Amino acid sequence: MKKNRLFYFILAMIVVAVYACNKDNTYNPQGGQLPTHYIEIGDSSFTPNIVTEANGSSFTFLNHSGIAHSIVSDDTFTMAKVTIQPDSFYYFKPDTTAATPIQIQIPYHCVEHPTARGVIILNP
Repeated sequence: MKKNRLFYFILAMIVVAVYACNKDNTYNPQGGQLPTHYIEIGDSSFTPNIVTEANGSSFTFLNHSGIAHSIVSDDTFTMAKVTIQPDSFYYFKPDTTAATPIQIQIPYHCVEHPTARGVIILNP
């Protein structure tokens, strides 16, 4: 009787361990539960290419193309160069002060496709 209980206990622990270690490797373009604004990276464009939001907003760049893309702000320091692999994303929250009384514009581009350009506009 004790051997049966031990057997079922060990079997249950193995099932729990296997289930707990199973990873879900599917691509989730939603980016989780964080409030953010999505910018999709195509083969040679951003959609939308102009985003206007309130100061303090965050943005998630989603790479839906088959190649890696490197994005950088035109001034190269507001958003440092970052390479986004295919079916991956980059979360960006501009370092701005919530009390800034002026509109902030952050033009950016794709290093591999210089004609792929976009602008993030932050309103006070």
